[in-house]
Order: sequence, then C-alpha cells, then structure tokens
Amino acid sequence: MPATKKSLNINLVVKEAFGESFTEQLLSWILTYGRYIIIITQIVVLSVFFLRFKIDREHTDLKEQIAEKQSIVESFADTEANIRQIQTKLSHIRQVVVDQDALFKVIYFLQEQTPVDTSYSSLTLTSEKISLSAAAGSLKSFSYLLREFQQGQKFSEVVLENVVRRPDGRVEFKISAKVNLKGFI
Repeated sequence: MPATKKSLNINLVVKEAFGESFTEQLLSWILTYGRYIIIITQIVVLSVFFLRFKIDREHTDLKEQIAEKQSIVESFADTEANIRQIQTKLSHIRQVVVDQDALFKVIYFLQEQTPVDTSYSSLTLTSEKISLSAAAGSLKSFSYLLREFQQGQKFSEVVLENVVRRPDGRVEFKISAKVNLKGFI
C-alpha cells in the first residue's frame, strides 16, 4: 500500500490581529520606523558634534591669522603716518606751484594788455589781490586797461581809486581787484 501523504499545516507563530487598537498600531510603528528615526538622529547629532570641532579649529586659526596681520598693520603705522605727511606736503607744494604759475600768468596778462603809453609806478600782487598805481598817456589807454580788468573771469571786485587827469593829457590812477586764479589756469 502506498502511503498517502497527508499535509500537515501547522502555524508555529500565531498571528493575531495586531493592528486593532491605537496603542498597538503606535507600538508597531515605533518598533519598525522608530529605530530608523533614532539611528538617523544619532548620526545627525554625531555629525554636528564633529562639525563643531572643525568649526572651533577654524575659528582659532582665524583668530591667530588676524592677530598676525594686526601686528603687521601696526608695524606699518609709522610708515603710513610718514606717507600721509609727505602727501600733505606734496599737495601744498602742488598748490604753491599752481599759484605761482597763475601769478606769472597775471603778470603776462598785464604785459600783454597794458597799452604802450602806460607805465606802472607800483604793483602789488598776491594770489588773492592785485593793486597797482599807473599813469596812462591818454584817456583812451586808461579806458582800454580798465575795460580789460572789468571784462572776463580773471578779476572781480574791481575798484578804481584816485583818478587824476594831468594838464598834459596823462591820466594817473590806482586800481585794486580780487584775482580769480581759476580764470588764469
């Protein structure tokens, strides 16, 4: 007789309905996904912990570099002060040269614009003001020179003083004016 095989189905683990209540569902979720969350959290915490060491080291290195560079900058403080003094002196020299050049241009202006029959008895010239005493051979020469002072941007506040006409036709006068150096540059 042939032996018949009987199949025997035996469940060793009894499956109960594990998802029936909320607490059972919560417990199931914690056992499956909770451990992953804990592991990920621990990885993040350890990463931040080690990152903190790295950032502290970088901070210390930067403080040391700043201290080194600050000492270098402080060592150049005297040199910088000297350079600033030299720059100030150079700007003063440049201004004096410009003023002198402008004063030469004022003298050149007087040379070019003074009529031939006019002579100066006194001339005072600064970078701010001009005063002159002169005698013109004729009224026409006097008016030409006065007009040259009054026109343009070279002089301002032109004041005519002590105009005297001599019997021989000569005109003696004094002129004072403010010099606009920018008009001569």
